[in-house]
Amino acid sequence: MNVTVSRTPLRLLTYALLAVPAILLAVDMTVSNRVIRAPETTEVIVGQTSSESGESVDVTEDVLTDVGRAERRRDLLFAAGLFVGGVAAMGWALKELARPTRFLIADDAGLLIKVDGVRRPARRFGWSGIAEVRSGLIEDDGIETSVLSIRLADGEDVPHLPAGGCSDPPWLHLFSEEWDQPAHQVAALLDHKLLGPPPTGEPG
Repeated sequence: MNVTVSRTPLRLLTYALLAVPAILLAVDMTVSNRVIRAPETTEVIVGQTSSESGESVDVTEDVLTDVGRAERRRDLLFAAGLFVGGVAAMGWALKELARPTRFLIADDAGLLIKVDGVRRPARRFGWSGIAEVRSGLIEDDGIETSVLSIRLADGEDVPHLPAGGCSDPPWLHLFSEEWDQPAHQVAALLDHKLLGPPPTGEPG
């Protein structure tokens, strides 16, 4: 049986939900200004009209001041970033929910691991080139994070800058915080494949 590891749907739903307020805030900054204060304006008389009593009434219009124009440019810039980022994050999350990226696949031939980036094909590591598989914790930027650690028989086979992990030849550590199953469970399944089935006549 093949072992497949993808991103947890809960994390993807979180990304999608966080994208919604970013999009709404972008709309507010450019249209409604209910949350973000509108740019500074001043009233300017643009004409006159007559009231029902025949008196002349000034017609005014709110016009951006110099400060307001600068604020407007700032708001448009931030809103564009929020909107594009929010739409991109939501689109990516929905795409991953519908067709998740597989970070790791274990089959009879070995491991296929996405260590060269999402847009690059997975790299193949044959079982004969894998010496050990285990789970654990390592420190990454001062924070302990869960990893699946793979010790390769040849340290030169370890990618120099692996995507979604770190290199410590002969060890390849894969960050597992976003995986759809815990690293220790994956390690147990891979260890079983690495050792192979027990000899005939011995208990499994």
